[in-house]
Amino acid sequence: MSAYPTPRAVATAATYERLRSAIARVAALTLEPRARVGSVLVYGPPGHQPATLLRDCVRFLEDWTLVAGVADERERMSDWAFLESLGSTLAHFGAQLTTPLSAPGVPDDPTVVGRGLARALAGIEAPICLIVENMHFVDEKSADAVRFAMRRHGRQPQLLLMSTESLASPNELTLLSLAQQRPENNVIVRVPALSAADVQELAVERAGRPLAGRVARHFVEDTEGNPTLIAGLFEAYSGDLRRALHPAAVDLDRGRIVPLLPHQQRALGEAPLGVRTAAEIVAVLREPTAIAAVNRVAAWLGITDSFGAFDLDGAERAGLVRFIADAAVPTVAPPTRVAGDAIAAGITIDRRREIHRAAADVLTGVTVLRHRIGAMDVEDVTLVADLIEGALTRAAVGDAERAMSLALSAVQLAAPGAEYERALLSAGTLALRLHEHQRVFGLKGEVAALPESQLRDAILADLEVLTGNRDAGIERALAVIAAPDDSPTGRALRAHAAAMIPLYDAVNEHHELVGSHVAAARRILASAPVRAADVAPELRWLVRPGENELWLTSWELVAAARLREPERLADRMARLDLLLRSTPDSPAAVDAIVYRARTLLYAGRVTDAANLLHRAIRVAGGYPNAWMRHTALTMYAHVLFLTGDWQQALITGRKALDSAFDDPYRATLPTAYAISGLVPAARGDAAEVQRVERLIGLLPPTGGGAVPYDPDLADLMRAELGAALGDPLAQLRATEAARVATRRGSAWSWLPLHVDALLALGRTAEALSIANEALSGQTPWSRSPHAASRLRARIALATRELEQAKALYAGVVKSQTGASQPFLLARDRVDYASVLQASGDADGALEQLELAAATFRRLKAGTYLMRTLERIEALADERPAVPPPPVRPALDQPANAAVLAELTAREREVALAVASGLTNREVAEQLYISVTTVNFHVRNILAKLGLRSRRELRVVLHRKPRDGDGTVRS
Repeated sequence: MSAYPTPRAVATAATYERLRSAIARVAALTLEPRARVGSVLVYGPPGHQPATLLRDCVRFLEDWTLVAGVADERERMSDWAFLESLGSTLAHFGAQLTTPLSAPGVPDDPTVVGRGLARALAGIEAPICLIVENMHFVDEKSADAVRFAMRRHGRQPQLLLMSTESLASPNELTLLSLAQQRPENNVIVRVPALSAADVQELAVERAGRPLAGRVARHFVEDTEGNPTLIAGLFEAYSGDLRRALHPAAVDLDRGRIVPLLPHQQRALGEAPLGVRTAAEIVAVLREPTAIAAVNRVAAWLGITDSFGAFDLDGAERAGLVRFIADAAVPTVAPPTRVAGDAIAAGITIDRRREIHRAAADVLTGVTVLRHRIGAMDVEDVTLVADLIEGALTRAAVGDAERAMSLALSAVQLAAPGAEYERALLSAGTLALRLHEHQRVFGLKGEVAALPESQLRDAILADLEVLTGNRDAGIERALAVIAAPDDSPTGRALRAHAAAMIPLYDAVNEHHELVGSHVAAARRILASAPVRAADVAPELRWLVRPGENELWLTSWELVAAARLREPERLADRMARLDLLLRSTPDSPAAVDAIVYRARTLLYAGRVTDAANLLHRAIRVAGGYPNAWMRHTALTMYAHVLFLTGDWQQALITGRKALDSAFDDPYRATLPTAYAISGLVPAARGDAAEVQRVERLIGLLPPTGGGAVPYDPDLADLMRAELGAALGDPLAQLRATEAARVATRRGSAWSWLPLHVDALLALGRTAEALSIANEALSGQTPWSRSPHAASRLRARIALATRELEQAKALYAGVVKSQTGASQPFLLARDRVDYASVLQASGDADGALEQLELAAATFRRLKAGTYLMRTLERIEALADERPAVPPPPVRPALDQPANAAVLAELTAREREVALAVASGLTNREVAEQLYISVTTVNFHVRNILAKLGLRSRRELRVVLHRKPRDGDGTVRS
């Protein structure tokens, strides 16, 4: 087949799959008897690349003769010119046209043209795929001709693939009429606009690095999801994306110029003066603007609609301006923001400044600041101060992104000296206040070069710690505390620094230092101002006495848990409960709840942790400056995995990942990625796990420091995949990597899988040594009672201490903690079945395997389910044949309670289901067990009860019990 050296279209894997499936299905139907003709139309607005996408997707049609006729994108060909081009193309495939398709004297009749085209197609003796790219059905003539040709000489199967760029949907009836009364042979595929999630998926291919949701949303907003324009943005920002210290640190407010789409370029070049003028003004305004305001800007410039000098309607008809249909007042905007930037770039600098000056005089609000920046041809002495004021205003209403953008614009425009220093300190202060540290990571050196001050050092303390320099951060915080300023503002900064030092300790796992630093912080906080009005306006957010105490108690709790101080842990837990009841919701409350949940989770109290995390996530929506709000989602996704709500775990995992991209602490991203891969790993989805691993590898360096939540989860994900695939060597490699790394903050969640892998590989002595070290407290492993029982049971099974293993597993499978973690419980049941089978209790083993299989089936853990069903079948086949039941009169059968008491729990379920009239297959489907297992249970039930048939079982179970005097109880 022909190869197309064209670049790959900008489309997601889902779009490719959808189109390939459509082409494959229609091609298959076309090959059926009497079908002959099938067709697929791919369409999308200009820039959505349907032709390129079509070329990418026909490569698999190796058994077809591909005949391509391509209309020129730059100069839209007439229908007849297209057919002439197609006729020339056919000649290369041995087809001969007796009459040119577009020649002088040829009747202007689609039938005549179609007959000639049909003869040419008939000269090819293999299945024909006719590819028509960029076809515009102007007057339907070429469509009619192709339609006629495909029907006229259809001895061989024929497949018509068409693509068109159109702003409107194609006429489906035109396409469907191509079939010979077989509309199922025709498919229309619309190329969708890209979403932010699609942009994030494509970023790895186009930019070589995962992209933050905030940046991806900007890409979509600036392009209306147009794939060609998004590809242009990837190219324009590729350097920034690769060099960024944080995935959310790319500033897109100053748009890079992306070329106009061809149809826009043509429209602009052919536009009359009035249309062009209107398009240029709207482009410079960039944001959606009320038509009345656009007219005021034009009037300020001395332009009116008289004599066509300002034609807004014409600009809209030309596609250079769009009306916003759902706006409260009539509003216009450029076709896209990037198109507006490209149009504006074609205007002289003086003209752009003139429009910006007009907009700055006519418009109101924060938008005016951007126009004042654009109008700067002479110094605007108040602009930097006004940008800082605008940033503070946006921060006050929670608009962190706009606030930071305005502050960073002030930094870029400030004059050297005092103005620049103030702008830089303002941007750093807002980063602290809004937890947008990543936006100023690149300015850390410039902040450090500022004159010494408490505020400078407070900003640098956070930046140093978040980029992995804990000691430097603490040194800066100590400098804030040591400063001589005793004003309310100075004392507020001193209190802030003192409260942050224990956090720096906790984040970096130096828990032994937390106690002394908390005590020092409480002494300093005693003299902190309590009235916000006493502090400088831009720092009043530092006055938070109740919040500081919540934070300090939270970090004491974490330290006590990590240092294994049970008495202090209980005391701090009780104090934190009291504070949370008496303190209003706040960022500190969010952090306290999450820290408390983490402590409970490490102790094995999964359900309690889930309830707390649910509350934290709900409260955190109003407090974007909480330190742990991103980690809360990550932990909750993990809890949902543990509690068996895997569908919700996948959804929450995606949310957690999107949130982690905005976390200034970069080390949270690998953990969030790993948690998003846990469910696929447990289901044995190796391709998805490999994709997640690749994305983790493309992340920028984390900058050191411990992860706020279990840092070993990436290795745990790999180990879960090994366990799901039954590959103990891969399972061991993953857990060994975690063991060797000895990461700070590790919960050793991988340890049970490590021991299992060693046992499966026959390295029993090594497994027992590691397990005993963990149980004796010689490792940091989280030794909750349930986790310890599970490990002891596994050791007893490995050493064939069957009675001890049986007792331990019986407790594990009946515990409330085990019930809250169904996936782990199902795996424990499989092990318990091994113990029971080795002890000669085949019935009990079968019951445990059936319960495990039901869980694996619900969780769609296919590899575990397959292995468990194989064991069930093998165990059922090993059972000896049940002897024929003795004949007993039906009236002598025991009453209901006595009958059921003789059966096991699973046998009771089967008996009741059979007695209700279900067949064995229906019973199997209802109880999530195999038909073989149902047969096995039915034989046992009849034997135990001395019955001969299912009918006797129904009679016995449905008969009402009698009292001692023979009367029937109601």
